[in-house]
Amino acid sequence: LSGKVEATAHAVRIGPALIFTRLWNELGMPRIIQGLLAERKFEFDVERAIFLTVLHRLFVSGSDRSGDHWRRDYAITGVDGIVLHHVYRAMAFLGEELDDQDGATPFAPRCMKDLVEEGLFGLHRNLFTGLDLVFFDTTSIYFEGEGGATLGQFGHSKDHRPDRKQMVVGALLDDSGRPICCEMWPGNTADVKSLLPVVERLRSRFHIRRFCIVADRGMVSAATIEALEMPDCDIPYILGARMRR
Repeated sequence: LSGKVEATAHAVRIGPALIFTRLWNELGMPRIIQGLLAERKFEFDVERAIFLTVLHRLFVSGSDRSGDHWRRDYAITGVDGIVLHHVYRAMAFLGEELDDQDGATPFAPRCMKDLVEEGLFGLHRNLFTGLDLVFFDTTSIYFEGEGGATLGQFGHSKDHRPDRKQMVVGALLDDSGRPICCEMWPGNTADVKSLLPVVERLRSRFHIRRFCIVADRGMVSAATIEALEMPDCDIPYILGARMRR
């Protein structure tokens, strides 16, 4: 009515990307990802798409689609040209199965994600770094959908959602608390015997000298103890049990 054009502004948050870009670079993530992309040709910046996804999941939970809306309120360098299907393709790249499947388990094929983890481990390792002590813990994550052909299975849900298919996720940390890798397997895995191939895979990947399995009473069974006591199993263990037994 006044004849003047009213200016509008869109405020964005700058802090999260500033802080985590520094950490991302110090870890060496751009170097590792670009190295894996050396022989590949994408029409978008895969490293930036992966960073965007990681940043989103550090701050909020949600799908890649929800992350595409979330990013609009943040200033993130290098992602202006990234659209949703680029994020999908970047995630597919991390999940690509490798030609060399040495060390794979029936439900955990080796993929690009493994090379990223091993690259990070190699960057931060020196002559005096040895994995004498590692911590390995698991939890369950339920799916809103079917959860794929193998991972999505009904099992004991730590999220108290027995109505949903789930997968089991394990995280491996060194004695300083630095994450080394994560592993995933079907949601109906509920005993140590099923996890032994994963343990052997971890020992082989990162040359772990000693590995001790510590499990709660939810994994205690005759089959578990029998597997751990087999002559070819050289893994020490601690199993929790009720005092009355």
